[in-house]
Amino acid sequence: MNIDRIVLTTFPGYFFSQIRCLHSIQQYAAGFPVDIIIDDFDIQHWPTYVTDCQLYITQCFPEMDITFHQFSNFVGQGRLKNGGWFRQQLVKLYLDQFVTGDRWLLVDADVVFTQDIRLDAISATVSSTPDPITVGNRLYVEFMLGTDQPWVVNKDEYWCLSSVPFRLLQRDLLQGLRAHVESLHGKSLFDLHHELFEQNQLVAFDPESQTMIMSEFQLIEVFRHRYYHTPLPIGRTCSSSFEHSSIKDWNTERTWFEQQLPVSEQHWKSLENFGKYHV
Repeated sequence: MNIDRIVLTTFPGYFFSQIRCLHSIQQYAAGFPVDIIIDDFDIQHWPTYVTDCQLYITQCFPEMDITFHQFSNFVGQGRLKNGGWFRQQLVKLYLDQFVTGDRWLLVDADVVFTQDIRLDAISATVSSTPDPITVGNRLYVEFMLGTDQPWVVNKDEYWCLSSVPFRLLQRDLLQGLRAHVESLHGKSLFDLHHELFEQNQLVAFDPESQTMIMSEFQLIEVFRHRYYHTPLPIGRTCSSSFEHSSIKDWNTERTWFEQQLPVSEQHWKSLENFGKYHV
């Protein structure tokens, strides 16, 4: 793979899943330095989470070149009163301000690769009829980019570009995206999103299909498709096989994890306690 680093974003709900993810990276993409960006907000019900996370990962992978970062290192994140999904998407749009290098494989921590990773195409799913999320994503991309073509391929095919939670990102791609949006709207990408979020003009879901729904990957890929100097082909099938469920670890049987990796009593109790309060 032509990349400089691999970047994981994680939060308490993937405490054990992230180890499975890293094992798969070790198997199918060995040799690259890894950056792990930890969501350290809203952890009052697991106050030792950041330290626990860092120690657990380094104990499981003592030979891996890992650099840890925290969401709170990103200026402005403390202004977000709620919405972990929103915070985690914004961080990805500013990835170049966290990590070194110019080309990265970005991976959500609940992904497990099952074969060699290819980044020469954008994997996606497609349907012939829209759902509320697809419509909301198009409203979001249309507004952010100021385009009357907020889709890839064609208007009548509804490509979900966020259905595959890993992808190639480049420093100049993200910088170009932010510059485009900021020139159009006259404010920073962060401030624009924060303003829309606070005014309930940007939401996680709207069954009436009237409100913008944020998708950082949809925004990135439409920008790459329409504005970037090196667009990637888009395919109906995944370029790399992987497992992904989005199920939080506290909703999975402990014994299932114990068959694959070390699970301490303290970590499991902390995870269960955190899960009781997570929305």
